[in-house]
Amino acid sequence: MNPPKISIIIPVYNVEKYISRCLESCINQSFSDIEILLIDDCGNDNSISIAKSFAKKDCRIRIIKNEKNLGTFNSRIKGIENAKGIYLLFLDADDYIEYNTCKKAYDKALNGNNTKEQIKEDKLPDIVFFGMRFYPPTIKKVAPPVLIDELHNEEILKASFAHCATPPWHICAKLYKASHISKTINLLLAHMGEFPRLNMAEDALKSFAILALANKSIGIKDKLYIYCNNQSSITRRIDEKSIRKKINDFDKVLDYLDRFGEIKEIRENKYFKQTKDRTKNILKAQRELELRYLPKDVAHAIVGGGEL
Repeated sequence: MNPPKISIIIPVYNVEKYISRCLESCINQSFSDIEILLIDDCGNDNSISIAKSFAKKDCRIRIIKNEKNLGTFNSRIKGIENAKGIYLLFLDADDYIEYNTCKKAYDKALNGNNTKEQIKEDKLPDIVFFGMRFYPPTIKKVAPPVLIDELHNEEILKASFAHCATPPWHICAKLYKASHISKTINLLLAHMGEFPRLNMAEDALKSFAILALANKSIGIKDKLYIYCNNQSSITRRIDEKSIRKKINDFDKVLDYLDRFGEIKEIRENKYFKQTKDRTKNILKAQRELELRYLPKDVAHAIVGGGEL
């Protein structure tokens, strides 16, 4: 049996309110040559029971259970390790995708080639960008730009980070060639060891490496990924404990971005320093905004008494 064209990877942790909507959007794709990998991250609600009821009706769904709670990043790695598709699509369980997402993105990857012909994988783009919209529409967020033009090598990192007010560092809303993602993750793990668990800015870290190492990208402007407002997410919380965790995460990401300079394949991208510095400045500004939610004495203690 030929491998599926696309593997949709969905980490699942306490999302019983949203998982049905997410899975409905996957199983009803107009492009059927897909598999749906649900990574059970050991939650304590009915998410997996709901997922199992879907899996009984659709053999394209596979549920893979983590031995312990690993968090989103490592759950995605588990999905990558088990995926059979030529391309990967990452989907958060509280979001969903339009019914024609896989078809439009995969057709763009082929870029007019006859799908019946054998196409060499190294000729296919590493990344297909597509648009994102927000639900409900009242969410006040700026959608990341979609890089539509065909780009190559160093142009990809430059276009993605160097000149964008809102860099497209969401892991979602993209189709990735599986071989490129595996190569990137293996390179990061080999040089930097296991990544810490992060709740904030994790996508910025991974996207930076994925884009820095990509050889070819292309995009479509259609808004195919629907980002939904989940008030229970830790990124929405403003209690002191959650904010301290967010700030600690920002500090770790800033450190890891500097350590990317130790990786020859990333460092040799001529836009590495420019884009790294810009990314760090954006993250530092976001960190400062989080500090403003804390009592002044706590915030000053964190920054060593400096001005906020």
